[in-house]
Amino acid sequence: MRKVLTICSIFSFAAVLCAQATPPPTMDPMLNPNYNRNYNRNYKKNSRRDYNRNSNRKKETRPRVVVFKDKVSSSAYPLSNKRLKQINDVVKGFLDRNEKLDDEAVLDTIYEQIGQLMVLTPEKPADLRKFEDFQKEIAPVVNKKFPFDSEQIRKEAEKEAEKKFTMYKPQDQVKVFYQRGRNAYSISGTFYGYGGGSIQVNERHIAMFDLLPESRIKFDKAYNQKAREEFIDKKVTDYINKKYAFSNDLFRKAQKEQRTANEKLGYIYADRKWNTAHKMTEDAIAKAKAEAARKAEEARLKAEEEQKNGRRNPDEYMQQNDMQNMNMNMDGGYAPPPNPVY
Repeated sequence: MRKVLTICSIFSFAAVLCAQATPPPTMDPMLNPNYNRNYNRNYKKNSRRDYNRNSNRKKETRPRVVVFKDKVSSSAYPLSNKRLKQINDVVKGFLDRNEKLDDEAVLDTIYEQIGQLMVLTPEKPADLRKFEDFQKEIAPVVNKKFPFDSEQIRKEAEKEAEKKFTMYKPQDQVKVFYQRGRNAYSISGTFYGYGGGSIQVNERHIAMFDLLPESRIKFDKAYNQKAREEFIDKKVTDYINKKYAFSNDLFRKAQKEQRTANEKLGYIYADRKWNTAHKMTEDAIAKAKAEAARKAEEARLKAEEEQKNGRRNPDEYMQQNDMQNMNMNMDGGYAPPPNPVY
């Protein structure tokens, strides 16, 4: 009997251990204290690593596709975008016709065609002022209109709040507005003081939370302090926002004048800087050459792959060649004789 009890105890203890180690099937795995959130991620990563390690296939690195962007500048520069698109369209046309972009004659033709559309190299230099330069020019005008900083505005707002948010003192003559249920009331008289979360006006006691905001702000110190701080912060924020808005208006005006002048000279705004059409044409040609090299490499890899497949499946490869030869013969006006029937 003792052996039976011992065996049962061992099994019970083992069952408890299993229950602690393994959560119920319906339990959220995130609730398990032993759950490793990176297990599945690491398992998948290791599986991929083992697969790649054991696989005999070699990864082929192919050049990335070159994308000709018709618009690489802000929408605020429509003329620059138009010129950039015209340059890319001309260069891309030569690429699509498989022209030799290393040939000097071809390059001369490209520049000639683009030169008929726009000025390749303007005679006058571009206005290259940046944000910092505009900021230095704008600062005196802004400071003249908004001469105070945030600390000065805060001090002025505090003085104004001191007058605006004065609290009633006992024996003051007051008029109080309060609400009970859905009805609003008012009472005028002498304020005698506080007691038990309420105020006394004449002989009437009014709970603090029944007071309407315009009256509560005169009696509730915490409520008054919060309203005072909100008033001061709003004054500072409004002033700073107006100052920044005025500064931004001046900046946008100066930037627009710069854009108009530079584009009138023939410059193109792209990649966050001013460029000549000649420079943008050089960039477009370089991209076209890279795209031509990518296509050539892609064709070479495709030919190698087809050649490998022919060596792996010679019968199928020969059959494909026979079919091609038969088609060629058919095109020539005659067909091969049929297989004899025995």
